[in-house]
Amino acid sequence: MSSPTSRRRRLRLPRVQLLIGGAIVAAILLCALLAPWIAPFDPAEQRLIFRGGTLVPPPYAPGVQGMLLGSDNLGRDLLSRLIFGARYTLIFCGVAAVLRVGIAAMLGMLSGWYGRAGRAVDVLTGAWSAIPSLFFALVPLALVNRLGSNQLNALGFVAIFALTGWAEAAVRTRTAVEAMRGAAFVEAAYAVGLSRWQVLWRHVRPNLRDLLLVEAAFAMAAVLLLTAELGFLNIFIGGAEREVVAGVANTDPIYAEWGGLLAKGLRQRAGAPWLFLAPTLVFTVSILGFNLLADGLRRRR
Repeated sequence: MSSPTSRRRRLRLPRVQLLIGGAIVAAILLCALLAPWIAPFDPAEQRLIFRGGTLVPPPYAPGVQGMLLGSDNLGRDLLSRLIFGARYTLIFCGVAAVLRVGIAAMLGMLSGWYGRAGRAVDVLTGAWSAIPSLFFALVPLALVNRLGSNQLNALGFVAIFALTGWAEAAVRTRTAVEAMRGAAFVEAAYAVGLSRWQVLWRHVRPNLRDLLLVEAAFAMAAVLLLTAELGFLNIFIGGAEREVVAGVANTDPIYAEWGGLLAKGLRQRAGAPWLFLAPTLVFTVSILGFNLLADGLRRRR
């Protein structure tokens, strides 16, 4: 038998995870909401340094001209771009995560409630689970990333992100629905004359709320991770525009989005490592926060 001390520790762990994860997620959301007020500079402003009438070429190291994290190769404050980038990143990834959970919930409810649908969804989820998310997303996103329209590029990213990684959530939703099929409230709903679909939608679906909230937090962490992985491959949301710095032609992300900042920082990590390390740290902390929040919610269910 476990001791009272070990039981108390097990009870505290979900609370600690929930508090830490919730604090990290809340801080990221506040940065996104309050970006115009807390960012030290305009993210598009070029803060160039001249010495003796001669331009000192950026990027500038952390601390120069009050830029805590330094600047990029156009002289734009990296911290401000990361803070404003939280808006774009959370919007794109949040919409993709919600759509992903929506697909999983619908297929999971149908397969858990209707036998024939369950067999069909089993085949689909089995096939989908066998394909790694990065591999599934890589080819279509490489094509989408070259679209001329920034709006189509962003919509393409959201759609493809939503179509990856839903299979496991669908299986867990199906298991939860199957467990409720013989519950007393389901039998009572049938007794008052409700159809199978009405029972599923009115009574079973609301009882999946806590599970789907957990799945949404896990999905957000997974989408952020996929965004970071694609950033390492120079694929990011919103497309890019051509830039020429010191006679060298390159691409610059349209949006100050974390994946684009990571991709750009990776190209310049040798001369300006802060451009790579800062977005990497932001991704790491954000993914950790959503995973801790999801695991804390799951353990408290």
